[in-house]
Amino acid sequence: MVYNMHERLIPASPERVWDLLMGLGGEGDRLWPQEKGRFHLPEGVRPGAPVEHGPMHYRVGAVEPRRRLWFDTREMTGGHGFTLHPAEGGTLVRHEIKGRTTGLFRLLWPVLIRWQHDAVLERLLDNLEREAGRAVAG
Repeated sequence: MVYNMHERLIPASPERVWDLLMGLGGEGDRLWPQEKGRFHLPEGVRPGAPVEHGPMHYRVGAVEPRRRLWFDTREMTGGHGFTLHPAEGGTLVRHEIKGRTTGLFRLLWPVLIRWQHDAVLERLLDNLEREAGRAVAG
């Protein structure tokens, strides 16, 4: 069983944070760290839409506006995604991976993928915080 969590208090409303997350993987995406490989949602953010994430291909699992964006993967039962929690000073954004790894992913997660995933998520949260601040200032 794998459980991995990253969270950050973003100084913006859940509505603003959600709007920024809705640009993830789309044209002009300013959240995904581009140097960390490809993350693309060619049909946008809606349940069942395809996700191209490097060599992995999976689907958007759940979209609950201003609350939850979840992805279903083949490499891990349970999937991964974001939840938004209103908090004093803004929105607590949490990204979680929950589930059992399968196939080659089971071997690669602890020695390679986890460390890359952690770096990508922290950069993504940095970018989200920056963009939320830019929206407030601009």
